[in-house]
Amino acid sequence: MESLEGEEAGKVAKPARLEDLEAQFDREMAKELVSAYLEDTADVMEKMQESIFNRDGKSLKSHAHMLKGASRIVVAQELEGLCKEMEEYSLGANWLKAESLFDKLNRAFQELVEYLRQYLK
Repeated sequence: MESLEGEEAGKVAKPARLEDLEAQFDREMAKELVSAYLEDTADVMEKMQESIFNRDGKSLKSHAHMLKGASRIVVAQELEGLCKEMEEYSLGANWLKAESLFDKLNRAFQELVEYLRQYLK
């Protein structure tokens, strides 16, 4: 068990578990799903930021929920979790926490997008 923990500690976490996606579907279908993810989520961060700026909890929840579901499809668990947290903040109109979380969520999203683009090459 100790050697496994040591191996895990040395690994950098991937933003998405695409091997799980490929195991569920074939590689071609996985690439189609990744491509659809990139297309469908292209402007979601801008929309989320606008929702926070406008203090529009309903809109923020909707965008966070959409991104959460899409991220679940490509097995991007960290981003999925952050989106769930954003949904909770939107329901409580906790704008300071939403603003703070947005920065973290945006960084995770950008990292995921770059990872997925590399996968498609």
